[in-house]
Amino acid sequence: MAMPTVQLADRLFQQQSLVLSSNDLDEVVDGCTRALRPHQLRITDRRTTLSTTLHHLPIGTFSLNRLHYGADVIVAPAVPEEDNFLITLPLRGNARFAYGSEDASVSPGHGAIVSPYRQFRFEIGAAFDQVVLRLNRRRVETICATMIGAAKPQSVDFQLPVAGMPAFWLYLLEAAASLSMAGSALDRARLSVQLEELIIQSLLLSLPNNFTNSIMAVSRHASTAQMRRAIEYMRDHIEEPIRLTDVARHAGLSLRSLQLAFQREFGTSPGRWLRTERLDRVHAILSSAAPGSVSVTDVALRWGFLHLGEFAAHYKARYGRRPSDVLAKRT
Repeated sequence: MAMPTVQLADRLFQQQSLVLSSNDLDEVVDGCTRALRPHQLRITDRRTTLSTTLHHLPIGTFSLNRLHYGADVIVAPAVPEEDNFLITLPLRGNARFAYGSEDASVSPGHGAIVSPYRQFRFEIGAAFDQVVLRLNRRRVETICATMIGAAKPQSVDFQLPVAGMPAFWLYLLEAAASLSMAGSALDRARLSVQLEELIIQSLLLSLPNNFTNSIMAVSRHASTAQMRRAIEYMRDHIEEPIRLTDVARHAGLSLRSLQLAFQREFGTSPGRWLRTERLDRVHAILSSAAPGSVSVTDVALRWGFLHLGEFAAHYKARYGRRPSDVLAKRT
């Protein structure tokens, strides 16, 4: 069972990720601009002062942040268009977000996703504590274009309110925590690409946006040759971060066509099929490893399992034993 959101945030954002702790308005604006986006900040009650903390965890081209202003504030844009999407997961308190003609009440269990194309305004209460996922605009637009088979990227507008809390939020936090355990900068960079694509695809598939109908449209059937190319591509690159959009492109399919083809042929998604292939390789390594030569965490991360708790559950479901128990028999 996933840990509660606040506990996950406390675990993830510790002292080493604290980049700002200040009551100075200019300093707060400068720090939050660098971590998130250019903006103007105004304290709505002049009898109060800021008591702002900002944690920043960069992961490749995206970042996770935890921001608490400690005062009633209004946040407004400083530039006409932004270069990022901001997805807010509230932990405590209340806020009111506006984007273009939309507005939404934001509180625990009711988040928001702010696209980069229109004016925004955040009215934030002093108690409001939030985790903010910052995604690169070009990456979102490019991945969306690939998913729908478009020739070039276009603007992606999400609906502002996020009703409830999508399951991927908790998986994201736990995956980020696991990613920080990767042994080298190269490993972290390699795995962050895979995690970023999973996050963006999850957003596009689960949250209403202007391409939802195109993404969910039933596409043409995949041929036997296209399926073979898809499978061969995944097996040839199984030790690398595999983006399903690259698999679809290699096979000459849209992402939706690829998903439907795997469902017809194997009764599962391409992502789950790939997970099973990787589980088999992890199992082979753990079953034959020399004593003390490997750790479960290192092997799992090597094969692209970013969420270690979920990895252990899938491993036990497939092999009837925990990965640590299999490795222990070798030591």
